Order: sequence, then structure tokens, then C-alpha cells
Amino acid sequence: LSLVDENGDAVGAGVLGLLLSNGGTVCDDDFTDNSADAICKEMGYFGQMSWSSGDNWAIQAGLEITLDDVACSSGEWSSCSFAFVDDCSHGEDVFLQCE
Repeated sequence: LSLVDENGDAVGAGVLGLLLSNGGTVCDDDFTDNSADAICKEMGYFGQMSWSSGDNWAIQAGLEITLDDVACSSGEWSSCSFAFVDDCSHGEDVFLQCE
């Protein structure tokens, strides 16, 4: 899991970035504030500040969608279920801002 800017460069806390998993994008199906918190914490941040989805940057078109259905019952990664197959378009790619 990582966050990148529109050039594919890593971003840190306080910056809205494209969420990547294993080099591909993450679809927003079942994605909630719990999912955002869990992913931010899993990456070493305190939690999420905001998240959104959309086909916003040119780099998205060149990436596979590698994670979908990230459903979390709490803000902890251990509470999450997810799928490695997707039924999504890049218009559903998750953008995440961690703190």
C-alpha cells in the first residue's frame, strides 16, 4: 500500500494521493471511512483526513486495478476483507489523504 502524486512519486502525510496496492489502483467498492483509517494506519499514519474517488490523473490509465471490495468493520486492517479481482473502472480509483 502506498500513496503517489500525479507523476507516480510517493507522497506523505497531509497530501491527497492515489492509493496503490501492489503497483495498481484500489477500487472504491465497499470503501468507507473505516477502510481509509485502516489503510492509513497500516501504512504507519495516525489515520485518514479525507478520501475520494475518480479518474483524475493520466497515470491511472496505465495501471491495473489490483484491490477491490475493501470492507472494514473498524479502523484496523485486521478487520478488513478485500478482493484481488475487480469489477471496476478507473473512475472508482481511491484517492486518500492520511495524517
